[in-house]
Amino acid sequence: MVQKISNVLRRRALQGAVLLVTATAATATLANTTPAVGSIQVVSASAAGTAATIGSTTCAVSADGNLVLFSSGASNLVVGDSNGVADLFLKNLATGAITRVTTQSNGAQIAAGGNCLGTTMTPDGRVVAFNSGQTVFAKNTHTGLLTQASPPPGIVPQVSAFFGGALSDDGTKLVFLTVPQTTYAGAYLFVNVVPARLMLRDLSNGSLVVLATDNGIAAQGEVVGTRFAISPDGTRVAFVSSSAGLVPGDTNGQADVFVRNLVDSTTLLASSSNAGVPAVATVCCNSLYWNPAFVSDTQLAFGTGQPSSLGQRGLYLKDLASGTLELVLSNADGEEARLSGNGRKVVYSRLYSGWDRRVFLRDRSTGVDTLASASASGVASNGTSTGAHISRDGTRVVFGSSARNLVSPRPPANVFQVYAKTVGPAAAGPR
Repeated sequence: MVQKISNVLRRRALQGAVLLVTATAATATLANTTPAVGSIQVVSASAAGTAATIGSTTCAVSADGNLVLFSSGASNLVVGDSNGVADLFLKNLATGAITRVTTQSNGAQIAAGGNCLGTTMTPDGRVVAFNSGQTVFAKNTHTGLLTQASPPPGIVPQVSAFFGGALSDDGTKLVFLTVPQTTYAGAYLFVNVVPARLMLRDLSNGSLVVLATDNGIAAQGEVVGTRFAISPDGTRVAFVSSSAGLVPGDTNGQADVFVRNLVDSTTLLASSSNAGVPAVATVCCNSLYWNPAFVSDTQLAFGTGQPSSLGQRGLYLKDLASGTLELVLSNADGEEARLSGNGRKVVYSRLYSGWDRRVFLRDRSTGVDTLASASASGVASNGTSTGAHISRDGTRVVFGSSARNLVSPRPPANVFQVYAKTVGPAAAGPR
């Protein structure tokens, strides 16, 4: 009996050793497939690795940097792309797999396709929101289900179309913009007959609400521009509005950045000084704001288009809880700036020759700048590189470039490709 038990124990010990070796080998395999820091690859390519034959643009990148959403007019990325317009594609950098997002639930292509304007996706890449033609859709990339988020034509009075699609992290809340009908006011000027405003669709239950972004009279203010955002937890919406009646004391006569709290139905003016004073343009006209984006549920980044009482032009970070405002990067240092999830890293572009740009990454904890638009060996891009995005964990920078010296073999000449650069391990905690 003792001998039998001893044999059983030896067999189990051997099996455990085999499992340990197998697990170790699997871990090593995974480690070996993780891209090295500095490595770079073409995103806008078919599953076989053939680069797009027509220009591509970066739309978004997943939180871990492995999935990239981009638009391209190329027809050689997937089989059956014959609609002759730009489409949205989701690229898996680990496997090379590529999926066309702008398709019906049955897989048929959408005639109008789609592009990056107003397009977002959840951090895991599971849901993509986009507009095609005059309609806003939500696409589940796991199941293929396509859902129309915006109302059917003619349902909303004096609204001719809908635009954009900002998604909460869980993919249940989708914010989009109304495009009102216009009337001719003379002197080559067309004005909206009703205010441009934001609507919120809850994809989990189908409910639709109009957000409080105006007082109902277009001449007295409305949503300005096409950039807006929803917080990761889906409780706040950031937007730019020319309405002066959203908060008390808004007397600057200019468009401002606002944040609407969907839980307590309050509105906060975000484009203000540390003392809460609304910004005023110091050069002329309205102080134009661009790309409001939530860095966290209570931190909002936005850019200023010209000098204002906030300071020089650049990317600012507003703490919605404390009211503090911080200049992240001035336009003198770089433009098109975006922050990583914890605000530690900022990616931006800078002119280096004529109108040509290169993409850089700054670690805000050290102040060190690194050239991102460079080959794996560190050779700087020889074309123009723009439109950079950074993954939430700070591991990858994705950008578009006309350069032909970033990878080998070289992509087609005079075609803007999308590239993904591994810039480091995930940032450990806030800066």
